[in-house]
Amino acid sequence: MTATLTRPFEVTGELPRGTTVLEASAGTGKTFTIAALAARYVAEGHATLPQIMIVTFGREATRELRERVRGRFVDTERGLADPVAARASGDPVLELLADVDDAEVARRRARLATALAGFDAATIATTHQFCQGMLTGLGIVGDTDPDGTFVERIDDVVTEVVDDFYLRKYAVPDAPPPDFDRATALRRAPGRRSRRPCARRSRSASAAGGCTRSTTC
Repeated sequence: MTATLTRPFEVTGELPRGTTVLEASAGTGKTFTIAALAARYVAEGHATLPQIMIVTFGREATRELRERVRGRFVDTERGLADPVAARASGDPVLELLADVDDAEVARRRARLATALAGFDAATIATTHQFCQGMLTGLGIVGDTDPDGTFVERIDDVVTEVVDDFYLRKYAVPDAPPPDFDRATALRRAPGRRSRRPCARRSRSASAAGGCTRSTTC
C-alpha cells in the first residue's frame, strides 16, 4: 500500500527519497528547483553528477535546463569559496550548503568543482535522446538495428510503407484497381493516427519490401 502525503515543497528541506511527485504550474520555478536539487545532491555528497539523470521533453527545454543546472553549479561553487559571505548571501540554497563548518564547506565546494569538470558528460536529455543512449549502450545485447536512427515523427516512414505497398500490390500485371487512392491510404494509416513520438527507422525498409520496425519509448 502506498501512502500519499501532500505538503508544500521546500527546496531547502529534506532531500527527496524514493518516488516523489511535484505538482507545479507554469512559472512556479520548476527549473530553478531541479537545478537547486541537483546542486544539493552533489554538494552534500549524496550522489555524483554521473549518477543523476534529468530527462525532459523538447530540445529547447533540455538546452535551457542544462544551462540552468550548470549555472547553479558554477554560482554555488564560487559562492562557497567564502563561507562567511555565503551564509549571508540571501540565496537560500547557498546559505543552506554553507551552514556547516568550514571544512565541510570546502568538501562541498570540491564536489561541485569535480562535477563541473565533467559536466559535458551529465545526463540531461530529452526522452528520445535518453532512449537512444540506452539502446546504444546495450550494443549487441539490445534488439536494435545498427543502421536505425530516432525520429520524432514517423510520417515519412508511413508514406514510404504506403508507397511500397501500392507498388507491390497494384503495379503488377493484371492487378485489380485499388480500393481507395493514395491520399486516403495515408490518412487512414495507423502511424498517422497514433503519432508515436519515438520511432526507430530502418534504412533498409525499402529493400525489405516496405517493412519497417518502430520502437515506442
